[in-house]
Order: sequence, then structure tokens, then C-alpha cells
Amino acid sequence: MRLTLPAALSLALLTALPVAARPQDAAAPSVPATEAAPRYLVERIDLEGLEETRASEVRRRLLIRPGELLDEGRVLLSRLRLLQLGWFSRVESRVERGSARGQVVLVFQLVERNTLVVSDLFLGSTPAQRLYGGLGLTEQNFLGMGLGLSGAAVYGGAPAELPGAPHRFSARASLYDADLELGGLPTLVAGVTGLWIRGDELSCTDPGCDAFDGHLERAPRLRYERLGGEVSLGIRPGPFERLLGGLRLERVDGSFLPGAAGPAQVGTPPALRLGGSALVAFTGTYERDTRDDLFFPAGGGRFAAQVTFSSPAVGSDYEYSRWLLQLEKDLSLPRGHGLRLVAAAGAVQGDAPFFERFYAADWAYFSVGPALGRALELNFSTDSRYDALLAMGGAEYAVPLWRSEGIFRRGYLALGARAVWSAARSRAGRDPLSSTPLSADAALRLDTPVGSFNVSLAYALDNFL
Repeated sequence: MRLTLPAALSLALLTALPVAARPQDAAAPSVPATEAAPRYLVERIDLEGLEETRASEVRRRLLIRPGELLDEGRVLLSRLRLLQLGWFSRVESRVERGSARGQVVLVFQLVERNTLVVSDLFLGSTPAQRLYGGLGLTEQNFLGMGLGLSGAAVYGGAPAELPGAPHRFSARASLYDADLELGGLPTLVAGVTGLWIRGDELSCTDPGCDAFDGHLERAPRLRYERLGGEVSLGIRPGPFERLLGGLRLERVDGSFLPGAAGPAQVGTPPALRLGGSALVAFTGTYERDTRDDLFFPAGGGRFAAQVTFSSPAVGSDYEYSRWLLQLEKDLSLPRGHGLRLVAAAGAVQGDAPFFERFYAADWAYFSVGPALGRALELNFSTDSRYDALLAMGGAEYAVPLWRSEGIFRRGYLALGARAVWSAARSRAGRDPLSSTPLSADAALRLDTPVGSFNVSLAYALDNFL
């Protein structure tokens, strides 16, 4: 059974609690409950519990400042924003009496957490790759400066039955600043990502390459290599929003190897220009994330919209557009249970390379047939069908199991179901071999100081059925 650590679950946060007034003595004022109540001025803001994190990095992420009127809503949003950083396991607030009548001291009590976490963990075996594995690490507060630094790699070695072939691997690294300050400009969001991928995509007439069972060295394949990265820059329209623009530059090399296959055994290879080619693309992303806990959300949600354009007019060898919408809504249920609703829709127009299209198994809990979800965009299965249209909808019911101060801080049981539809072109109809209509999962999710682990029954089904 495989242990997976989705990147989206790598930050384990505690649910935001309502702002509570905890006066140090009887004269300390409380947060006003109505407009008719007295208004208090914030004299200063104190931060307690900081050891590794710079106080300046915390202060500039607060939504309330000294000299402003005390506002319960802005205090609550400040706490939520600090929790979403992943730097703290708990954020509480209280007010204390100030030095003069009508003034208060706002105190944030912070409990720091380990910010170096395991963001990805891969281990698997397929007919096309006897054994592969990988690891990803993320430092959420590099040098206490609020920078996000991450790196991940997957290694599979030579493809099965081809000991002399180039080894397959994927490596990715990124540096991210969610609150970049440059002079008098508004707060910016900036990041840079680099990647290097070398892989094989089999090109059989059937997705399982059954004609070459046990002799995949004879199967036709597309061998490729990608080297490049992306630079992004944007703003925050609101405290929980990001609006980003990016530029992607990649060098892509591809070659088709027919192997020992006859003409009737060679399928259509994944879309890619053979030889050397350049990918130049502009991306635009809008994201709004109001989840109160990235490990076990009890409210809020996430919406993300991304569009990508590539054209020879900007020096690219590809001309296409890619559109993707993703939605998540989290609901709190009685007895501490939770319900997560998810949906996604995507479309690709033009001659996009295969890795810019949609691989159905990436969006399902498990796949019917040989396809497996990819590891850092690297496909180790025999199924190499990438589609231009995608639709996904699903729900996940969460049952909390425990909360403790030990290594396994929190755990819950996740029961989920998804429906995925994909197609190579519009009006093509559903292809049951290139999509997984329905899938389900039962998973144990664990929150630890070094990351969030997911022990998934669906992955066992993918590997052993």
C-alpha cells in the first residue's frame, strides 16, 4: 500500500477559533459586540511565542495595525491568514488594557510548528517500470523570512526490459514569496520554478500494450526530455486572493522509437514535435482560498482559474490555449464531521504538447485499466492517452478520529467518490478506456510534524487490480 502526500495537504493547520477576549484583570476591555458598544483604539500589537520567525514577517501579514480601531472581524481574519501560512500550529488572540483610557493592547499568542515538511512521497511499481520512488521537501518559512522553498524528485531508472536506455526521472524546485515588498509598490506575489523531466510514453494500439506483454522493450514509444521553468508575478486583491501572471520557457526534445512493432501494433504517439522544440507560454491565474484548515477544513473553500496561451508570435513552436477551473467547498457537519465538495473543468484548443493536456487518471481516486496517476508529471504506466476536455465532480466525507500532542497529532478517515469524464476532442463522446467514470476511496489521513500522510485504499486497488 502506498503512502502519498498530496502537496495541497502538506500544510497542517488548526481550525481558526472565534476571537476571545481574555482580560488580564477586571479593567481590561473586551472586544465590542455591537456598534453601540465603546470603541477602543489599538495602542500596540504584541507577539508572543516567536523563536524562529521574524516578528516583522508576522506583523506585515496582519490585517490590523496600531492606531486603528479594534475590529473583531479583522482580528479573526488576521488569525486565519497566519494559520494559512503553515508556520504556526495555533494562533490565539486576546486584548489587554492599554496605557490610557480607550486604548488596548492586542496580543497574538503563537505556537510555532516545524516548517520543513515532506510535501511528496512516491513509491510504486508498474509493468513499464519495475520500481520507482521519489521525495519532496518544502520549507514554508525559509530563514524566517517568509519565503517558500521546495524541491521534489522522482527516479525510476531505465524502463523495463531496456537496461541501456536513458533513465527516467523528474525534478522540480521552486522559490516563492507570497508577500514581496518593493519600495512603495503594493504587496506583490512572486515565484520562480525550474523543472527537468526525462521520460518515455508508450505508443501501443491498446492502452495496456497487451501485444508486448512481458516484452515491452519491443513496444513503440515516444522518448522526450523537458528542461525549463516559469517566472510569475502578481498582486493580492484581497487577503485571501492572488492574481498572477507568468512566463513559461521550456526546451523540449522528442524522438519516436518504433521498437520491434509491426505497423498494426503502432498507435498514435502523444502529441509532441519531434526533434528539438521551444515552448513559450503566458499564464494567468486567479485564486481565492478561504479554507480555515488545509488539513481538515471546517469551512470556507477554494476557487482557482487558470488560462495559458502559447503562440509562434512569441517564439513558441506550439500554438494553443488551455483553460482550467477548480472549485472546492468545505462544510462543517454535526459531531465534528466534515464534507468537502470538489469540481473541475478544463479544455485545450490547438496543438498543445501532451503534457499540457489532461491525463484522466490524475483526477480520479483510481483508474479502471492500466492508467495510473502520474508522479511529478512523469507517467510510469503503459497508458499514454492525453485528452483535450475534462470534467470532474466529487465529494469526500471526513470523520475525525483523534487529536493529540504526539507524533500523529491528528487523524481522520476520508470516504470519497468522484466522477471523471475526458475526451480527446469535442463531440467525440465518452471513451471508456481514456476516462474513469467513477472511482472511490477510503483513506486514513495523518497530520504529523513533518507533513500530512495519506494511506489510500484506492492506490492499492490501482496497483494490485
